[in-house]
Amino acid sequence: PTPTQPHTAARARTEDIDNTTAMISIIRSDASATSAATIPILLHHAYAVFFCLISSSCFLSAISVDALFVTPPSKVVPYPSLSLATADRLGVPYTGIALNAGKAASLPGFALSLNAEFGTLKETTFNKLQSSYCAWSDTKSQVKWEENREYTLLDFLPPIMQAVSGNHFQSTRSKQKNLPSFVTDQQKQYTEQEVLLTSNCWGFAWEVLFQADNPDTSAMTVSTADPTSAWRAFTGPGFDLIQSSITKPKLLTDEKLRNKKLQAGDVLLLWHTIASSDRPNKVYLDHVVTCIDDDLYFEKSGSGDKVPYRINTWEGIVANFPPFVFNWEWRRLVRRNRNSPSIWQPYLRIKPASEIFGVDARVAYLNSRDRVRFSLLSDLRQSVAQKLSLTTSRSSDGSVDAQTYTGILVLEDLVFDEVTGRASLPPSAFDDKSMMLSRLPNNPYR
Repeated sequence: PTPTQPHTAARARTEDIDNTTAMISIIRSDASATSAATIPILLHHAYAVFFCLISSSCFLSAISVDALFVTPPSKVVPYPSLSLATADRLGVPYTGIALNAGKAASLPGFALSLNAEFGTLKETTFNKLQSSYCAWSDTKSQVKWEENREYTLLDFLPPIMQAVSGNHFQSTRSKQKNLPSFVTDQQKQYTEQEVLLTSNCWGFAWEVLFQADNPDTSAMTVSTADPTSAWRAFTGPGFDLIQSSITKPKLLTDEKLRNKKLQAGDVLLLWHTIASSDRPNKVYLDHVVTCIDDDLYFEKSGSGDKVPYRINTWEGIVANFPPFVFNWEWRRLVRRNRNSPSIWQPYLRIKPASEIFGVDARVAYLNSRDRVRFSLLSDLRQSVAQKLSLTTSRSSDGSVDAQTYTGILVLEDLVFDEVTGRASLPPSAFDDKSMMLSRLPNNPYR
């Protein structure tokens, strides 16, 4: 949508989502009207359209916001089906609960943020839970034990998960001067560009792993990146492939087999392939979540606004991402993999989002033709390049049809309660004065 047409575009996008959802329902419920061979193809197309619409909904947000983060009105409801394999092995009883944001969420599937109540705990039990649920992260929970205090699962997870759980992100836009445009017939060095500041699943998952791999990280970085850069980051030399539904389809239906090789801190990547101008089967990354227990994950549940950072179950993820549409694979940081064939190689700790998703990092992977087409990115100051990601839409000949700059923003340090040690976002995350990317230099070039 153009800046002058956000409401019209948003209404059209909502109608597209409604129509696609209806199409999926018709195909699934009225199989008799469609040949068996055609049903999977139609469903794959419908779901692909649906999730592209949902993922791109972030571009329609930020019409009127007053803070980057919002805690939606929610009520605590029972969630009796929650299963915590680690707590079960330790013999610790618990009660499953959920924060239900109801209509504050963009879709019913994004309404619940799960948790578990342990009640009061003996100190030895507290220490076992803390070491078990946070062993994979070098940035540890700072929650303290007290005899009569009641605890939840979140208390034993890394601080960043404690801080964001149940919250929604609100996307914002800022106008930045003199950034390059690569759109065909509009290629210029000095143009005013909108920079979208938003949060998505792989930007958040990368931040979780960055904090897990870098001890005592105290601030959260908000970022998103184009799917290719994100895929490259999570499948790079610092990660091992643990298992994949491509080689073992039974992983999707066999719970015991699925969890046998997994450990907390592994990341699950959901992806499919699409035709592109440079290769026929280009990987498109759809979703990334972090494993915290058997069939239990932490996620930014969708792109854009009115979707939570939350604990979710395998069943919850499958409900939003049908297995027959996507490929599923689990990966692990080499330094966390005792059986890694690369364990003795001197891998450095993973880098922050600014160094992985910034436009200067993207330039390094361009082919010779695109190095010429996007040469202006190399001319940007490093301080500017590491605050921006760039997503482009390409035509069949490789020319750029559309582009979107997204921002990379480091928030102020997390806040830790002096009594309990629980982490929360800084006050500025809920402040309208700190809700967008700061003004870049008028001359962003070297």
